[in-house]
Amino acid sequence: MGCDVKLPRPEVEPRNQELEARIQCLKARQANREYKAMTRNVDTFRVHEPEETISYHLKQMNKQLIAVLQFIISVLAGFAFGFIGIELIVGNLDFGFRLLLGVIFALIIALAEIYFLAKKLSEDIPSTLTPPEQRAFPTAKPHQE
Repeated sequence: MGCDVKLPRPEVEPRNQELEARIQCLKARQANREYKAMTRNVDTFRVHEPEETISYHLKQMNKQLIAVLQFIISVLAGFAFGFIGIELIVGNLDFGFRLLLGVIFALIIALAEIYFLAKKLSEDIPSTLTPPEQRAFPTAKPHQE
């Protein structure tokens, strides 16, 4: 009177070879970074990489601050043009209409700025936009003693 319940087993698909190669490359890079971090204070004669210096980080921070300030200033200038500039060109306009024009101009400029910021960020990271078959996976191996 015993009953057995037999459940189907899911089929295990083998991993993609390209994925495996990329995983191995990323593991090797991470191992190299960890090794360099561990031995950074030991070898005083080794040339430091630019990513380790304070000036490199300050330059990166300045780039981001300049981009934010440029965004804010251009949006404010667009609002000022829509709010004040159109009235100077056309003549007396209602306050609500001027406010609406200012907001419309500011939104258009904000959208354009966001587009160009996204485009600039995508140029900084070229490996994510190239097709997988065109990516080169360097065979970086961790330092072994």
